[in-house]
Amino acid sequence: MSKRARSARRLASLLTSKSGTYVRVYYDRQIRRYRVVWTNGPDAAQMFTFAVQAAGEVPELDVATLLWDRGTTNNHH
Repeated sequence: MSKRARSARRLASLLTSKSGTYVRVYYDRQIRRYRVVWTNGPDAAQMFTFAVQAAGEVPELDVATLLWDRGTTNNHH
């Protein structure tokens, strides 16, 4: 597993803890960017704030380039 992939997993874990909802961070090969996906919970702006606070722990990821994809309970990823 690459350092970036490890950082993505770490960020998902940190965001899950901060937000109180399950968060997944994965590389979307079609668009060649990392995507942050979660259901319900905080809005994208709040989740981005959490990511900025955690950025020091995931130096291989540039949180400003991540895509934020908040779903609802009816939206399965």
